[in-house]
Amino acid sequence: MSMKRILSLFTVLIMVAALVAGCANDTQPTPSPSPSPEATETPASPPPATGETPDSGEGRPESERRTGPIMISAEELQDMMDDENNDIILIGAINPTAALVPFSNAANPIRGSFLVWQDDIYGPDPSALSPDLQFGRMPLANMENLLSRAGITEDSIIVAYHSDAAAVGARVAWHLSMLGLDVRFLDGGVAAWRAANGRTGSSNRLSGQPVVNDFRAPDYDPSFNNVTIYEVIHALQNPDEWVVIDTRTDAEYNGERVGPSSGGFGTGRMSGSVHVEWTRAHDGDGLRLPEAELRALYGFIGDRNVIVFCQGGIRSSYSWVILNDLGFDVWNYDGSWIEWSYAASTAGNFPQRDVVLELTELWADNGGIIS
Repeated sequence: MSMKRILSLFTVLIMVAALVAGCANDTQPTPSPSPSPEATETPASPPPATGETPDSGEGRPESERRTGPIMISAEELQDMMDDENNDIILIGAINPTAALVPFSNAANPIRGSFLVWQDDIYGPDPSALSPDLQFGRMPLANMENLLSRAGITEDSIIVAYHSDAAAVGARVAWHLSMLGLDVRFLDGGVAAWRAANGRTGSSNRLSGQPVVNDFRAPDYDPSFNNVTIYEVIHALQNPDEWVVIDTRTDAEYNGERVGPSSGGFGTGRMSGSVHVEWTRAHDGDGLRLPEAELRALYGFIGDRNVIVFCQGGIRSSYSWVILNDLGFDVWNYDGSWIEWSYAASTAGNFPQRDVVLELTELWADNGGIIS
C-alpha cells in the first residue's frame, strides 16, 4: 500500500474519532433491548397516597455506609499490580470506534484489561418510572452474567478506568460499587497510565469472553449510591439537610436546548439545585484537582447529604466518585434529568407531576422525547 493511501486511511480514522468524541458529553446511549423476564429487578415502590415521600436515607449511621471506589494514581496502580498477592481485575471503559485510531489512548488500553462500553452497562432499568424510559443501569442478572466472564471472586480488586470519556469510566466504578465489590478508579485513565510508562496492549471486550465462573454480587444494594425521584423531591424540599448538585453544562442548566438535551422530555433545571459542572473537578490533563481545591469548590455542601445528577446519570457518576472519595455522604440520581423531565412532561403519567413542576425552573415541555 502506498504512503499516500496510508495517510488517507489515517485521516479517515481521525475523522471517525472526531465524530464519536461527542460521547465525552456522556449522555444516554442508544437504548438496549429489554432484558428477559428473569433478568429484571423489582421496580421501586410508589410513594404513599398522602404525597409523602419514602425515607431518603437520612440519619443512616456513617459506620453503616459502605466504602465506595477509591481514586488511585497510575503509580499506585503499578504498585498494586507488582504485588503478586493482589488479584487485580482491570475493566476499561473504551469506545470501540475511537479505538480504531492508531496511537490513541483508546487504541492502547492497559495490558490485560477487559473492555466495556456503554451498551454493556447501561439500560434499560426496570425500576424506572415507565417502560418508555429505556435507559439506566443494567439489571443485576445482566451484570452478573457479564462479570462472570472476568473471573471475579470475593478477593478481587476491580480497577475501573477510561481512555477518553472519564465519566463513563466513573459510571463503571459507580455501578460495580453497587454490587458490593472492592473497586478502585484510576485517576486520569489511560493518559495518566501511559505518562507513567505503564504497559499497554492486548485486551479483550468483556462481553465477548466465555463464562468462567458463576459470579454473584456479594452485596447488591442500589440504595448505597443511588436515589429515586421520590428521594430527590424530598431532598429539594429539605435544603437544610440535603443539597442537590446539577453536574450538566451551563447551557443545560440555563434551560437551553442543546445536543446533550437529547433523550429528555423538556428543558430546565431543578429549583434550588446548585450547578457545578462535572468537568470542574479535574484539570486540563484529566486529573482530579488537589484536595484543597476540591474542598473549596464544594465548600457550600457543609455537613449536608448530597445528591448529584446530570442528563442520564453518567456525568454525575464522576462527581459522585469525587465526592465519595472526599468523604461526603453522596448519592447519584440514576434517573437524572431524563426521568425528572418525563415526570414533569405532559408526555408522562406521573402522579406527582404538580409537585415536580413546583420544583422545576425554566421549564419548557417538549410533549415527547427530544431527539
